[in-house]
Amino acid sequence: MRGRPYRAAATVSRQNDQTQNMARAAIIIAAIRSGGTFLSHCLSNHPQVFCDRGEPLHHDSVWVNNLRPNRRHLLAAVTNQTGYHVSMCKLTYAQAFHPHIWPWLEKRQPLVVWLRRENLIRQAVSVLINKQARRGGVKRAQHTFREARPVQVELAPEQVLAKARELRSHDGQARARLARMSKMLAVTYAEVTGGEMATSAERLPEETAARLCAFLGVRPEVLGCDLQRVNPFPLRELLSNWPAVRAAVRKSEFTGMLGDG
Repeated sequence: MRGRPYRAAATVSRQNDQTQNMARAAIIIAAIRSGGTFLSHCLSNHPQVFCDRGEPLHHDSVWVNNLRPNRRHLLAAVTNQTGYHVSMCKLTYAQAFHPHIWPWLEKRQPLVVWLRRENLIRQAVSVLINKQARRGGVKRAQHTFREARPVQVELAPEQVLAKARELRSHDGQARARLARMSKMLAVTYAEVTGGEMATSAERLPEETAARLCAFLGVRPEVLGCDLQRVNPFPLRELLSNWPAVRAAVRKSEFTGMLGDG
């Protein structure tokens, strides 16, 4: 009987030590094709940050393949790391706002980095090209470590506009939900990549990296990785029927997103 209080106190002490060493939980919630994988790779190279570089809820992730508990337990396994200042991962809108996940995130209130893409026409084209690539319609990588070349496809103008409107709706829904989070930093694709067609070295712009580090509470670092963007090209080089798509966009609410084509 005498030993039990001592052992209980020791257990509490170990739990307190673990809690003190627990990293702050953070989540990247990213719109599809908005630079989320690039951002997570960059943050994973910060010495004070544990960042899962994939999507732990993806059916092919190492977490799903090896742990196989329910989805909330998977996220807890990612965000409960010790030995780091911040423990985080990337989730898509569909993953973050899943009925089994969103209530858990609301309750836990991690730091949230919200990443979206302002040029919805370029985002729509990227989504549709990637969809064709997954179906085998075009030979195109989703992510690459090599310098990419433009791959031309034909996309129906009405398909591009419909996808852009769908993406705009998703952003609006995300904004409404994320208003419930206590600590949220909004960044855009252009701020993460340096611009829609930037060809600079693959690292976060200095100002964006500084904002992210300050938000996460870690020391400033140069944040980069070896991933190359697969389509930093003008739309006229990506779409074989570019004149028809351009004409349709000019008549739509997205006309200001054409840029130089």
